[in-house]
Amino acid sequence: IMRTPRILVFIYFLSISKSTVDCSLLSGPEVVKGTYSGSVTVACQYNLRYREYTKYWCKGPVYEICAIIVKTPKNRRNDRSFISDNKEAGVFTVTMTSLSESDTDMYWCVISRPGRNIYTRVKLLVSHEGKAQPFTTTLLNIKMSAFLTVHH
Repeated sequence: IMRTPRILVFIYFLSISKSTVDCSLLSGPEVVKGTYSGSVTVACQYNLRYREYTKYWCKGPVYEICAIIVKTPKNRRNDRSFISDNKEAGVFTVTMTSLSESDTDMYWCVISRPGRNIYTRVKLLVSHEGKAQPFTTTLLNIKMSAFLTVHH
């Protein structure tokens, strides 16, 4: 009688660890800094097995209720944001332009798939430094250690 619950508990933890490993198949920068009226480009690197899946960029403090800003499959643009997916490299990039203070928030790189989506968070900080001279900040360095770290 005691073995059945232990087996069920083991299977439960095995299923949790599998979904956690799946989350590590997408990485991006933890923090991106931009300047008021400037722009930022964020690169989200993913496992090539997800090259044909829809990717999107959403905004909000919690992934489950974030608002989609832009999404693939084609290169898409809204008023100030643009997303493109390099399927050969396994990287989708999001560019946000004309940054304002209200853009400071938590954002999410997301791969949409059946079952549970894969996502990682990116904190965007917008400062007023350099207000007179807007510039573009490009962040393409992916922290490879993020592949080993789960971000929820």
